[in-house]
Amino acid sequence: MAELIVALDFENAEEAYKLAEKVRGIVPWVKVGLELFVAEGPSMVKKFKDMGFSVFLDLKLYDIPNTVKGAAKSALLSGADLLTIHLSGGKRMAEAALEVSRAAGERMKIFGVSVLTSFDEGEVIGFDGKLAELVELLAKGAGEWGMHGIVCSGHEVEKIKSFAPQLKCLTPGIRLDGNNTSDDQRRVMTPYRAVMLGSDYLVVGRPITRAEDPRAAALSINAQIEKAMAELKA
Repeated sequence: MAELIVALDFENAEEAYKLAEKVRGIVPWVKVGLELFVAEGPSMVKKFKDMGFSVFLDLKLYDIPNTVKGAAKSALLSGADLLTIHLSGGKRMAEAALEVSRAAGERMKIFGVSVLTSFDEGEVIGFDGKLAELVELLAKGAGEWGMHGIVCSGHEVEKIKSFAPQLKCLTPGIRLDGNNTSDDQRRVMTPYRAVMLGSDYLVVGRPITRAEDPRAAALSINAQIEKAMAELKA
């Protein structure tokens, strides 16, 4: 069953808590990203856990292996259920984070970030190919290194699943209108389409957090997820 993650990209804890309370009980996951984490610290993770959410700590770690290992240990202690690192950091860095997860019975999963969904074709310095090719290359590494999953756009999920079916795919850039690129996301997709292509987790921020009725927006996305899952099972 694909699951919805609401991205709490707020400047402070008060706003994040208010939004989380509005979707509590209908959204299983919340995302704590850099903006909120830097502003409020790891105590945010415990608070959301106490509210009944699973927590996706989206820090996109990228550093030398020993530093990433230490940061992963801290993330684990905070109670995070899922942590992101950049796959471009390489095998040794990925294995350092995975070592922490495995030592704790994998209660915190490690997902690798491939290419940010804000990137458009031709924007990656030193890479002249298609972005999908770069995502596939990084996904192959993720599969070989034993990563739990990969962060990619919905456009790349089907191909990744074809050669690394064990990888869970976490998809940002989810929009109710799949053609809406009015913000900094470029490679976007509707919830229904993303699930049909194989996405396991859908990360949704502004379509929920800036909606007049965040709860109704979340329910609408859940309905699309459920519709796609029912069609896949049929």
